[in-house]
Amino acid sequence: MNLKEKLKNKTIAYWIGCAAALVGLIVFGVYKSRAGEGTGWIFALLIIGILAQVALFFYDGKFGDFIAVVPPVLYVLSLALGLSGGVGNIADAVSNIVMFGLPELAPLNYAIAVILGIATVAAIVPCFMSRERAEA
Repeated sequence: MNLKEKLKNKTIAYWIGCAAALVGLIVFGVYKSRAGEGTGWIFALLIIGILAQVALFFYDGKFGDFIAVVPPVLYVLSLALGLSGGVGNIADAVSNIVMFGLPELAPLNYAIAVILGIATVAAIVPCFMSRERAEA
């Protein structure tokens, strides 16, 4: 199967998972550049998850089902780490009292939570479905 056929045969859930993870990586980079709390592990987990999805693009053999489980696990771990670093920001934004974090970063924390949540769900869906379209 050539590259053009592979691109055409991938399902929409595959592309949504890849896109949401990339957007999450970019949004977390913006958050981190504005002095947001978070570890480098979040970047590492997202990048490894994206690489696992890229591996599924080229490989759909015997171990494809095991590789498909890796991205959602890594995305949910990065989501948990991202939220734990932003709790102070969210608490300060909700209470209107600056004590723990930077309340102006709370919208980025919300965006990270939503985007990585979408990436996690979009990576879980192909685990239970075919990753390629069936020939009609």
